Amino acid sequence: MFRHMLQKAQQYIPSSIRAARSSLSLQMVLWSIWTLSVGATAYYDWHIAAGRHQPVNITGLVIDCIVVGLLGLVIMTVIEMRVEPWRF
Repeated sequence: MFRHMLQKAQQYIPSSIRAARSSLSLQMVLWSIWTLSVGATAYYDWHIAAGRHQPVNITGLVIDCIVVGLLGLVIMTVIEMRVEPWRF
């Protein structure tokens, strides 16, 4: 029933919006990579501290994750601008 309603609703979507939706896969891939890179940075910092039997430096962990996150956002924007320039 829900699938039928969804298919009916898609008939009323203009073609320009459908074209914009096709780029969602690129965004999903880029955001997934960004999320994994920030999470991996946090895990790496924690793993290094745990391996040395030291307390986790929360301030350093947050700063490292912020830096990786900001760099990732800039890189994602550049990739999107080169792959899909009509969106900017």
